[in-house]
Amino acid sequence: MLAPPPPDVVVPLRQEDVRAAATVLAAALAEDPGFVHLFPVRRRREHELRAMYRMTLSDSVRYGRAFVTKLHGVVTGAIAIYPPGTYPMTAARWWRQSGRIARIAMYTREHSLGIIKFGDVTASGVPTDTWYVEALGVRPDLQRAGRGKRLMAAAFGLVDGDEAPSYLETTKPDNVNYYQALGYDPVRDPLPLADGGPWIFAMRRTEQRNVRTPVAKAG
Repeated sequence: MLAPPPPDVVVPLRQEDVRAAATVLAAALAEDPGFVHLFPVRRRREHELRAMYRMTLSDSVRYGRAFVTKLHGVVTGAIAIYPPGTYPMTAARWWRQSGRIARIAMYTREHSLGIIKFGDVTASGVPTDTWYVEALGVRPDLQRAGRGKRLMAAAFGLVDGDEAPSYLETTKPDNVNYYQALGYDPVRDPLPLADGGPWIFAMRRTEQRNVRTPVAKAG
């Protein structure tokens, strides 16, 4: 017998929940090999990631799409996805985020050049004709219960309604099988962040035509 889905609701992310959603993403992704490499000081890593994801999620609320799972009003998972042609951020959007960028640079200090390189590598690889899944994560103590798939289903409601492909990257090898089960396939050989890894795995999901996955409405 299949386990019932978690009782969380899936709703569009609102600006007032950006901080909580960034905290969830930071905790969920703190042990991803790419972030371990970019933010090597463990006691600082989640703080640095929270700052980065507050910027990402604020931008996605305005220019992309974002959803969260909530349990009794508390954010338990988050996804940010950008429509074709809206990623990477324009110069005007970077300027809008200049205060956050300055704070991130202060937090990350000696790691800034590596983070810039990572951003350049990933941004340059995002196809302009795809929906780009920029971030996905579930609170660590609530993972492997279906919340991530529900968030992806909300994203697919947009992607499939547009009859468009989607694209994402991961630096966690275990995630490759997870995303393949959702319809993604590798699009090139993994790119190294440094000699000997970690590696960036780029994946693409082809168009799903005549599919209409319902998109959650805000409650």
